[in-house]
Amino acid sequence: MLRRRLLGWMCLVTVPLALPSVRAADVQVWVQDNDVRIQRVGDRFLVELEFVAPVPLALAWAVLTDFARMRDFVPNLTSSEVLERNENLLRVMQKGVARYGPFSAKFESTREILLFAPTEIRSHNVGGTVKQMDSVMQLQSEGSGTRLRYRAEVSPGIWFPPLVGPALVRHEVAEQFSAIVQEMVRRR
Repeated sequence: MLRRRLLGWMCLVTVPLALPSVRAADVQVWVQDNDVRIQRVGDRFLVELEFVAPVPLALAWAVLTDFARMRDFVPNLTSSEVLERNENLLRVMQKGVARYGPFSAKFESTREILLFAPTEIRSHNVGGTVKQMDSVMQLQSEGSGTRLRYRAEVSPGIWFPPLVGPALVRHEVAEQFSAIVQEMVRRR
């Protein structure tokens, strides 16, 4: 049960977070595990990531906000649906299966997402397998690319092993953002 909930939570860390035909092994590594910083504060995890995607800002924004098609390019999603859209506020539901080594777990997440085009995406978890989650993705043009700054604060509601939990979260975040950048490059 702990492993199932741990893996289910890890999939919710990213700005949104794949289609069965897309496998992690098929994703080029654009973001390394050691690019993701994890800090544990009590029962919360603080996640930070900053990197440059080799695409213009408009394209990075288009991919990061393509929630209706996100399951097609993020490896752990089986569905991603925009339930409600009201100007710059979206309610998005995503379902999937997290896999790490021999373990797998189904998950579901419902988030309210505020869009401040084209420079910021704020996400707040309102349902699913975590106790609390808030994230911010900031985008900034940098030369011919886009600098992405991601921060998340997550209270999973369960205990994580001191060394294993952060390593698993770090790997999952890096893998998901690698898949997102790969889609940006594919659309370029």
